[in-house]
Amino acid sequence: MQRSDGISTSRGKKWEWRHSLWLLWTFTLGFFSWLAFAYIGTRARRPKWLLWAVFYSAPLIFFVVIAANVSQKWVDATLSVNALLSIVSIVHAFLVRKEYLLRLDLIKRETGNVSVTSKGKGWEWLHSLWILWTLTLGLFGWLAFFYIAFRARRARWLVWGMLYLAAFLTFAAAPANGSTGGQIVFGIMVVAGIISVVHAFAVRDDYLIRLERRMDEGVEVEPHEPLPTPEKTESMSDTPKEFPSQAPRATPSQEAAEPTMSAMPSSIRKEPDRVPSEGTSPLGPKPSKPADRGISVEPSSALAGVADTYPLPIAYSWSLLKGLWDPRDRYIEQLRHVENMLAFLGSVSLAILSEEDFARTQLDLRLPWQGGISFGAWKLIVQRCAKVFQTYKNHPLASDISRLRIGSEKKGFGADIAALINARNNFHHGRGPVMQEDVVAASNDAQEKMERCMEALAFFTQYPVRLVQDFDVDRRNGDFILKCLRLEGDGPGFLQEKVSFAKALPRGDLVLDLGDENWTQLYPFIVASNCHHCRYRETYFIDRWNDRKGTAEMKSFERGHTEEMKDIASTLAALAETQ
Repeated sequence: MQRSDGISTSRGKKWEWRHSLWLLWTFTLGFFSWLAFAYIGTRARRPKWLLWAVFYSAPLIFFVVIAANVSQKWVDATLSVNALLSIVSIVHAFLVRKEYLLRLDLIKRETGNVSVTSKGKGWEWLHSLWILWTLTLGLFGWLAFFYIAFRARRARWLVWGMLYLAAFLTFAAAPANGSTGGQIVFGIMVVAGIISVVHAFAVRDDYLIRLERRMDEGVEVEPHEPLPTPEKTESMSDTPKEFPSQAPRATPSQEAAEPTMSAMPSSIRKEPDRVPSEGTSPLGPKPSKPADRGISVEPSSALAGVADTYPLPIAYSWSLLKGLWDPRDRYIEQLRHVENMLAFLGSVSLAILSEEDFARTQLDLRLPWQGGISFGAWKLIVQRCAKVFQTYKNHPLASDISRLRIGSEKKGFGADIAALINARNNFHHGRGPVMQEDVVAASNDAQEKMERCMEALAFFTQYPVRLVQDFDVDRRNGDFILKCLRLEGDGPGFLQEKVSFAKALPRGDLVLDLGDENWTQLYPFIVASNCHHCRYRETYFIDRWNDRKGTAEMKSFERGHTEEMKDIASTLAALAETQ
């Protein structure tokens, strides 16, 4: 299969060229190419490009240092090297343009039109004017970091400000007679100044979030929530606790009363309340009516069979929600279930996609999992696959996924998913609900949208997920007899099946039954493995892939435990090479 060279942001050529204007910085004879790579490195959150920015700043620094101390011959040579590096930076910029646009598209799909804070874009740019101090080539960059350190009460930035100040003071103390030493010190200050520009853009979002929190704390004089009841006293600590390395496996109904927060992403993990069973706690029984807390906990009647008929990866986390009465714990678990829905839908979409059609999706498999896959990236994967699925004939599951119209954000499944992704991003960036009544409202709203999404995913009940445990050969006709577990419902007990099949399948693999003896292997996108944390079998999806180190980090649908699997990484690398 040939690699597709086209850029596929699905935003149109105007958007792509508008976000390619940074290329113009590379046409400045090598003096400001570093600014182009600093810009894209910051926008796309790509540290490698920030290092290239430092590299391309060398011509400017070198020219400033030697221009007044050597002969005109060396100055001309330096300018020639600058021009040569300018050509290299131009070629480099066009080579990375496609990756930059794809990364930027993924980031914008994850965050949508949501600003970094709840104050809006105007407020954010007004409180970003301190960056201008860093554009003085090292003269006042230290002042910018002193400013944000005191405003956000961040000691680390104060230390960086002192380092930048040291470079400036060294220059100020140097003799002003144009000596070689003075020029070298000036060059060091310029280097520090260029680094401070890149550094400032890198910490801008963190500063704005911290500043918003401090400003809100200064305005608020009343507590967000009423005084804790005895049942909630233990949960007021925000200190996360690790899941025990060995613990007996509990059923979802048991875990609903004592949710496992190690299953949450580290960015939104919070230790839940430990709700004791009635008659066993000195604090007394838990409330018997969750509705008294102002939150609805019963799903619609159409979803009554989820715990028995839906595939394990999305049935398990759904069942955990049923017994959670605390709105904050419930909201966190709801966001984790949203991740499971998207991860399962995206993984199945990739699994049923024909290998020769990966190029048609115009998905670079190396991008979504670099640094950890986002909710928006999962949505984009499903959207791209669904577009290809429209050409599939006599493929019911592909048609069902295509009919979801996940790319439409105006109504239906796509609109609900977009709203849930937006809610997760707000929570992830510290803009989620804080006051008790806001948490209740957010949780109820998320529950309504999730119920509609789960109803839309009901077609998965027609396509069983099976775990191949063993196989034998039928002496009469040579068919293979597969011993399988049907991973249907929330467990822990699953129906064992004896299935006659035309070929043997690898032991331990998960397969999706599409009907008419058409089975699709879910490997490498969904796998089953014995968890090293809890010592029980769990199902995993790909959460992170480092193609350079050859490692893939898998995350379990059940509890969010992670495992590193090198065989998955090698399979992904081979698949990416065919694109």
